[in-house]
Amino acid sequence: MSTFNIGLKPDIQPNPKSLKSMRKLFSPSFILVLLIISISIAHCAKKKEEIQRNLVIDVMTSGRWEVRVFTENSEDLSAEFGPYEFQFFENGTVQGINGSSVTNGTWIGDANALTIFSNFPTANDTIIRLNDTWKITKNTLTLVEAKPVNTGRTAYLKLVKK
Repeated sequence: MSTFNIGLKPDIQPNPKSLKSMRKLFSPSFILVLLIISISIAHCAKKKEEIQRNLVIDVMTSGRWEVRVFTENSEDLSAEFGPYEFQFFENGTVQGINGSSVTNGTWIGDANALTIFSNFPTANDTIIRLNDTWKITKNTLTLVEAKPVNTGRTAYLKLVKK
């Protein structure tokens, strides 16, 4: 039986100084420092998400909003939303207000995905059009433009703070 030798000597032993250095490198103190750094980085990411979420909630809940533009399948339905104002609340509820008439719903803002989900389960034909997950395409502190995440639906929504 022949063997193929690529030039390595089987009797090579690790350098004792290298092993000592490796042990120092992976000492309990070093591992503890790595663990603390890892936790800090994870905490920073969570803190950033929390700040983004709080900003979305603060912007959406500080005042009423109106639907300035709403189109679906190239049809402008904005006038139907004319009498309505929308008030978003920190607890995840939203109200569609038309004078003394109030339609209750729920909403969820996702700062990471740049989406807002809204659902008005007992709404009329106008407000029920807002039931969807909306991808935010443009936003400021007083304006939100969005389109449905559902690619089977062609709509455009522009909310403006009153």
